[in-house]
Amino acid sequence: MAFLDKIGKKIGDVAGSATDMAKDFAETTKLNSEISAEEKQINQLFMEIGKFIFESEKENPDSAVAELIGKIKLSQQTIEELKRKIEEIKTE
Repeated sequence: MAFLDKIGKKIGDVAGSATDMAKDFAETTKLNSEISAEEKQINQLFMEIGKFIFESEKENPDSAVAELIGKIKLSQQTIEELKRKIEEIKTE
């Protein structure tokens, strides 16, 4: 009977360990999800700050971010040219 008791205890220990591991995994997954949500919020706020600075500084050639603003303006011009080409293709 002692042998069966040992096996039963061992099975119980393994099951308990598996349950603990599942709980830890679920908690870790939940916390990682919360971290991801906070990081997304931070990135959105960074984007809003960037847009605000761009709008505030886009006409200031002496701005500390003038070079980056110039790159954004070039990209905006490229986008407009590409949109015009799309419209030309659609109207042909």
